[in-house]
Amino acid sequence: MRFTTALVTSLAGLLLVPAGLGQAAQKLGLNVHQSSDVGLDAARDSGTDWVRIDFNWYDAQPTSAAATDWSRFDTLINAARARNLEVLAVIGYTPAWASSGDIGGGGAQNDVPTAGSFGPFVTAAVNRYKDRVTHWEIWNEPNLMQFFAGTPQQYIDRILVPGADAVHAACATCKVIGPGLASVGGEYATWMDMVLAQAAAKLDIVSGHIYAAFTVDDAAAGLTKDSFFNKLELHRKVLLYEGPLSYREVMLARGVDKPFWLTETGREAAIGNTSAEASQALLYRRVLEAMLTRPWWDATFFYEAFDEPGSGYTWGVVMHDPAAAGGYRPKQAFALLTKAARSPAFGGTGSACDDGLDNDGDNQVDFPADSNCASATAPSEGALPVDAGVGVDGSLATPDAAVMVDDGGNVIPGPDAGTTGGSDAGTRAGGSSSGCSAGASGAAAGDGGAAAAGALAALLLGAMLRGSRRRRCGPWRRGCDRDRA
Repeated sequence: MRFTTALVTSLAGLLLVPAGLGQAAQKLGLNVHQSSDVGLDAARDSGTDWVRIDFNWYDAQPTSAAATDWSRFDTLINAARARNLEVLAVIGYTPAWASSGDIGGGGAQNDVPTAGSFGPFVTAAVNRYKDRVTHWEIWNEPNLMQFFAGTPQQYIDRILVPGADAVHAACATCKVIGPGLASVGGEYATWMDMVLAQAAAKLDIVSGHIYAAFTVDDAAAGLTKDSFFNKLELHRKVLLYEGPLSYREVMLARGVDKPFWLTETGREAAIGNTSAEASQALLYRRVLEAMLTRPWWDATFFYEAFDEPGSGYTWGVVMHDPAAAGGYRPKQAFALLTKAARSPAFGGTGSACDDGLDNDGDNQVDFPADSNCASATAPSEGALPVDAGVGVDGSLATPDAAVMVDDGGNVIPGPDAGTTGGSDAGTRAGGSSSGCSAGASGAAAGDGGAAAAGALAALLLGAMLRGSRRRRCGPWRRGCDRDRA
């Protein structure tokens, strides 16, 4: 839904530069943890080219630095490469012998490592696998206690800097990725700012995680909770409330003009639940469509590849089933991903008119629904929408008093446009469809009356006073209930 201009203040204006022109193909992948079979099979069969794996320090060196067991990772990495999958290795999690104390309780895995212990392990890992693994993400979600019990400064000093230096020293062509933050609560912006202020030069690629909803699918997103775009590129500012800066805003504020990788995003869906599967697939579609207009957003790794029967864990795009064809049962998101991976935008050899995406933002998907497609093999659905608020040159545009965008990237009239803001600007920018779903919501937005604004203000203030939500996690590595706030 659209804001009235009375409720939208100080948002960045639009830099109307067509995106996607001449840019390299963007990368798609799946999180597979340490699966050397079904997870890798699902990734290969989906058409994605990358997998993100858990390269756990405590698995490789459980008892000491002198006793390293690479067998788990030999199997996993060799199996991935045998399927022509590129590997993003998330290296981290402290073994007990390197722990500086069980600060957070529950074991050593999230502890601050002792000074000088992490770098040598990274060196050994990169030296062993640099012919097969060229991208290393330094730790996972260090801003969450369950993954790292230390401070931002301890992450920078004990993990990021020694880890990045070790990667670069062992492999000059390898890429360091980080900090892999969870966009939960408001502190992630502080973490990102400290990391980029002190150690941006150590990173080749900036990474983060987003599990928030899109405004076009969730009326509360961008109003009483952050939307996907509030965490990605334009923070939420409504009435007296101002949310944390987004990933992209922090990068630009620190002058960091490097690619961004979204290394986790997704939605739960129990297999066989048609509605939940459709919602999961739609989330995947929105993410992919948003990528199309943002050449600085270079890769996305969906969370995740597969579910295990009876686990109660339903984030995967397939359900592991040895009796099924291929060893798994696919969900709707798997089918969507398979089509999208064929798009030229993501390195495929297919057509934009048969990729499952609304490439041109006209709310029509593929042939024959999209009138711009003469056939399923036609080269284009039409012109890409513009990038909402963030230019391809890596700078925010100067605020424009006549044109602004809402948190979802929708173009709306500004305060100098002579309207209270309900009219449809006719452009879908940045991954959300133009306007709300047809009907009542569009009419309400177009009214722009004082009564509607007052009711919305009351709703917003009430929601803000209820405070922030946190993410709950269960079993180590896989039990997180991903917060969408």
